[in-house]
Amino acid sequence: MNETKNNIPEKVNLALISTYPELAGVFSAVAERENLNPFIAIAALEEAAAIAREIEPHTDAILSRGGTADYIRRVVDIPVISIPITPFDAARSVNAGKHLTDVFAFFNYGQNMYGIRDIEKMFGKTIREYTFTTEQEIEAGVKDAKACGVGVLIGGIVTVRLARKHGLEGILIECGEEAVYRSMLEAIHVVGIRRTERSRAARFEAVLNSIVDGVIVTDADNRVTIYNPAAERIFRIAAERVIGRQVTEVIPNTRMHKVLETGEPELAALQKIYDGTIATKRMPIRLDDKTIGVVSTFEDVTKIQQLEQAIRKQIYDKGFVARHRFDDILTASETMVSLKELAALYATTDSSVLIEGESGTGKELFAQSIHNASRRADGPFVAINCAAIPEHLLESELFGYEGGAFTGARKEGKQGLFELAHNGTIFLDEIGEIPKSLQARLLRVLQEREIRRVGGDKVLPVDIRIISATNKKLEQKVATGEFRGDLYYRLNVFGLKIPPLRDRLEDIVLLGVAFLKRLNVPADYGALGKKLAPVLTAYHWPGNIRELINVMERFSLLLNRRDNNPDPAEMLLQVMPLTSAGGGDEIALMVRVDKGLKSAVQDAERAIMETLLARYGHDRETVAKKLGIGKTTLWRKARP
Repeated sequence: MNETKNNIPEKVNLALISTYPELAGVFSAVAERENLNPFIAIAALEEAAAIAREIEPHTDAILSRGGTADYIRRVVDIPVISIPITPFDAARSVNAGKHLTDVFAFFNYGQNMYGIRDIEKMFGKTIREYTFTTEQEIEAGVKDAKACGVGVLIGGIVTVRLARKHGLEGILIECGEEAVYRSMLEAIHVVGIRRTERSRAARFEAVLNSIVDGVIVTDADNRVTIYNPAAERIFRIAAERVIGRQVTEVIPNTRMHKVLETGEPELAALQKIYDGTIATKRMPIRLDDKTIGVVSTFEDVTKIQQLEQAIRKQIYDKGFVARHRFDDILTASETMVSLKELAALYATTDSSVLIEGESGTGKELFAQSIHNASRRADGPFVAINCAAIPEHLLESELFGYEGGAFTGARKEGKQGLFELAHNGTIFLDEIGEIPKSLQARLLRVLQEREIRRVGGDKVLPVDIRIISATNKKLEQKVATGEFRGDLYYRLNVFGLKIPPLRDRLEDIVLLGVAFLKRLNVPADYGALGKKLAPVLTAYHWPGNIRELINVMERFSLLLNRRDNNPDPAEMLLQVMPLTSAGGGDEIALMVRVDKGLKSAVQDAERAIMETLLARYGHDRETVAKKLGIGKTTLWRKARP
């Protein structure tokens, strides 16, 4: 929509139906200043409503005042904006009549006005307030005011007329220029919104009429509000016989009313209809935690099965499927529980997510869970390790290429991973390793949601959500210029920092036992976990969960071969690279010496400190005392 310098949409047809001529004059002056040419009429109540009906077909909005505005609203479907009477307007009227009386009666439509008591103090007058919604109520108020000895009445044109009829003085309260101007801007704003909504409604109706699925929507009273042409064909009932009626009266075997009652969706339900079967999806429509209606879609079962099989085959053949969900992330750590809740919240958006954490902490597990909890769950999940693909191939893998773009390229070209992730999620692991030459192109994808193949000149739109992961400190890379700052902030709209396994001791035994169960190791898992706990929690697990899985696989082989029931903890020690000799202060170390004595000593010191920190809940003061060193020395030597 084109707009003027004052953000006023062009060709907005406004009308003022005023109860007194002076308001029309103010309105004309404001309209002329804003380059508008409105329709203006002088009328009140029923007469104003009649004029409104006549001008409605060629008018976008009507401005009026008080009860007259209410009368107009009852007879037209276009926006009607009330020009308010402000306390300043009331004060101006009292000032005009202050020499006439000490007692005023103020008549206001619908409700009392704020500020009247302040006006009393300002002028040293008494003001009795009367509210009304009908002319009869005004006359009753005028009679009451006269009986109470009120000298002057302040109100609209009807109030002034009735005051004079009963022999009282009446002062017409007039709206100021600011109130008129603000009401005009409000009317223009409402017109703009209404035009936008009507445009959306037209597009929505066009979509409903074009899709092959039948669609029925009901409201909170189980009445049908939407019923598209495809539904007419499926149910063989014309829309005019369905819209506005109870859904149970017109749709055979429906359960939409049940979904409204329970608030629970019914997915992939089969519904008998005439001589066939249709697949039905019934979803509650929720607003502010209340079910306000139900939407149902219908399609021929055979077509759905064929389409689903084709889609699933295509996705699974390419391997673009997320297999994990949040329930697969086992944890007893409050930190991890909070991270799962935060990630589930992120899944409700389409914004980029950056997952930070050491190798083996489960970053892809979180990425897949976010995808499967999002609206994109039925779309592809495409994962790529940016560090595993040579730099000269990474660009063509991500963006694809046109035939003959370079030596060895397929003549028919190739889709890139961004294209394959369309309507789904792409997971860029080790994003910190992406070369500087590709960072600008990735930034463009994030900003414009479009890609161009290598060697191509066509711009292809893509609807994707980007989740990235790194085990590097990207902020440091940004500071050193190795990673673009603008790209970092685009990737890190939402962030997750997964703690290493050594920082969540309560998860080590839980996960270790879970991996043994997965390997079908016969055991009393509760008792086994208690025996293994001292050994497992004494190790600092530099390889995190991935290393724990490897250790448990080696341990499971020993458990399956054990003779004479040896101590499981002793067996575990045989496959642990670093372990504690028990619950005391003895620690057994295995360090590399191929890098020299100095490096081996540093590794040993760090391992000792990390093990004791884990054992004593990261209480640095206690660990420093145990080792006979200062906390500063402990902090410096324990850093990686």
